[in-house]
Amino acid sequence: MKILNKKEIKKIIDELKDYYAIKDLELDYTFLKDNKDKIYIVSNDFKLLNSKDLRISGLGLYFINTIKGLRLSIEGSQIIGKQAKKNIYEISGDEIKEWLKGYDLECSKELNGYQLIKNKNDFYGVGFAFNEKIRNFIPRERRIKGNV
Repeated sequence: MKILNKKEIKKIIDELKDYYAIKDLELDYTFLKDNKDKIYIVSNDFKLLNSKDLRISGLGLYFINTIKGLRLSIEGSQIIGKQAKKNIYEISGDEIKEWLKGYDLECSKELNGYQLIKNKNDFYGVGFAFNEKIRNFIPRERRIKGNV
């Protein structure tokens, strides 16, 4: 894992602020990037360790994937969701059950790109809207099985 420098972190934060219309986004964490372009966040106390001597394959809270745009994790959506003003897709109680089972959602055709999935005051990750659907990215191991 590589510790991102201030310039790399600022680029990610600026893109998130622009995409989700966030006025002021303070993320006071150390950002780590793995070899699959996944970004993890850890406490700034991590910098106090002599990380050059550590061989770390996994650490911190998975925050965002940067392979194709900025795809927030479920936890990432919860961290920035309450500050976001755009690209939020609000869903009903019935739709949230389907979403948590891993199903895609139907949507209007004018939506395009990553959408924060929101139900009431809670955020449940992001989906990618295109062709009147929002693609679900909830990992199989985190999906709800059976009747909810």
